[in-house]
Parts: sequence; C-alpha cells; structure tokens
Amino acid sequence: MGEVIFLEVLEGDAVQSRHRLDMLPVTVGRGYANDIILDDPKVSAEHLRLERREDGAVVLHDVGSVNGTFSVEPWAALKELVITPDARVSVGDTVLRFRPRSFVVEDTVVNEAPEAPSERLLERPRAFALTLQALVVTSFISERVTQFRKTDWGDLLMSAVVPLGLALLWAGGWSLASRIARKRFHFRVHTTIAALVLLGFALLPPLFALVSFSFSLGSWLAFGRMLAVLGLVGWGLYWHLRYVTRWSGKRVVRGLVIASVGVMVLTNASDLLGNEPFSEELEFPRSLLPPVLRLAPAHSMDSFFEDVKPLEKKVDALVKER
Repeated sequence: MGEVIFLEVLEGDAVQSRHRLDMLPVTVGRGYANDIILDDPKVSAEHLRLERREDGAVVLHDVGSVNGTFSVEPWAALKELVITPDARVSVGDTVLRFRPRSFVVEDTVVNEAPEAPSERLLERPRAFALTLQALVVTSFISERVTQFRKTDWGDLLMSAVVPLGLALLWAGGWSLASRIARKRFHFRVHTTIAALVLLGFALLPPLFALVSFSFSLGSWLAFGRMLAVLGLVGWGLYWHLRYVTRWSGKRVVRGLVIASVGVMVLTNASDLLGNEPFSEELEFPRSLLPPVLRLAPAHSMDSFFEDVKPLEKKVDALVKER
C-alpha cells in the first residue's frame, strides 16, 4: 500500500471525518501535539504512530497506550499492524478505517429534479380576501334573519364589522408572536385562520338547529355541539401554532388533545359531580324552519306522556312517603 492513504474516523457506519496522509510518519492521539487529534477520553494522549517502511508498506504502531489498540475483523489486541485497504482498528470508543486513494466510491444517487414548495391554501391572497368577505356576509345575514323587531341598520352594520375587527385583532396578536419566534409576521395567514374560526362559530348554531329540527334530535346534540366547538378551536390553534413555533405537527396535536380534554372536564365538572344544570332561559331556535326540512317525524304528545310515566310513578311514590 505504497500510495497516499486516507484515515477515516467512523461513527457507526458513517464517516465523521477524513484525514489525508500525505507525509508519514503521522501520530494519532488525544494530545494537541499529534497530527490527528481524537476527542475520545479513552484514547491516550499519544496512542498511535503510522510510518512507512522501506518496502512502501504503511505500518501502525501502538506507542504504549493505556487502553490498547484492537483490530476489528478479527477482534484482537495488537501492538503493530500492516495497513491493508479497508483495515479497521479500534482505539478507545473510536473506530478508524484506512482506505487508499484509488478506492472506488459508489455510484451517485440520482435525485429527481426538486420542485418548488407548494403554497398552502391559507397563504394565498385569494383565500384571505374570500374568507373575510364570507365572514362579513355571513354575520350580516345571520343578524338579519334572527332580527324580529324593526330593522336597525346600525345593528346590522355592527354585526358585520365586529367579527371583522375581532379577526384582525386576534391575527395581530399571533402575528407579533410569529415575528418574535420565526422572524416573519404571517399576518395574512393568521387573519385567514381567525376569520375561518369565526365563520365556523357563525355557521355552527344554525347548522345544529337544522340538524336537530330535521331529524328530531334531542338534547344529546349539545354534546356534539361542544365537540364541534372544541374541534373548531383546536383547528385554529393548530395552524396558529404551526406558523409561530417550530414544533412538529404531531407535537402540536398532542398538546391540543391534552388541552381539549382538560377543557371538557372543566366545562362539565358540574355534571360529573352529579349536579343538575339549571337555567331560567328557554332554549329554542330564534328562526322558524319550514316543515319540508323535517326528515324524521316529530315526537307525538302520546309518546311524550309514555316517556314520563316512570317519572310520574316516582313522584307519586315520594308523595306517599311524606
């Protein structure tokens, strides 16, 4: 092996560093006086010496190291080794490999032409404009449909302006956080996210009212409404955090799931403790729906009285006990 050789410092199967050995002898160790310095506490200050013999062969010598030098294949302690192509030795926790200049590397991995990263829908200017327009129009129509007194155009105007202002203020706060954490405001993206969340809040009540009316669903639909609200808020927070933090999507989802469970427990703590909720307000839809939208028959009065018979018996029993 009379040609120029390279010494490779391995980390597993990966090459951590390469050293071209043009001039021999070369010393290897942890001390700063060596030609090649290894940052390994189990390597001696002066560990190895590489030199070329008269016949051109490169010979490795252990110069009295504390922990010794070992050949890797086969594993054996050594004091001297004639270097051959691909020879590997272990010093401390470090593996060294020797290769000649004529070593043939593997073929280059062919990479497909990289494509420009696709722009998210939230980042498009058109999405920003359409979302704000939809929020304003939906808020205006919702207020107009549910307003039974004389039309107050001031209230109608405020119903459209207030959600828009809330979306802009909310987006401003997240944009400042993005500027601090990621050096970019992303104001348009945060505004789009906020507007979509508010749009969802505006559409959820009439949607659930329609579902409840069409399928004659009972009060259990309130649980579904709560899940929908949590999902909507979670979706908004997820995308806000993706543009503010450098967390992975899975990490953000885990955090939001934990937070959602906590919110559900706190909001339903009274029910979990066995306390019955009480309210003086009557819950009924503020807008009338045409009968043609009813897809399932409504509960009849007879079925209502059948359902309350067990309760009637319990009340009668309590009265008799007194």
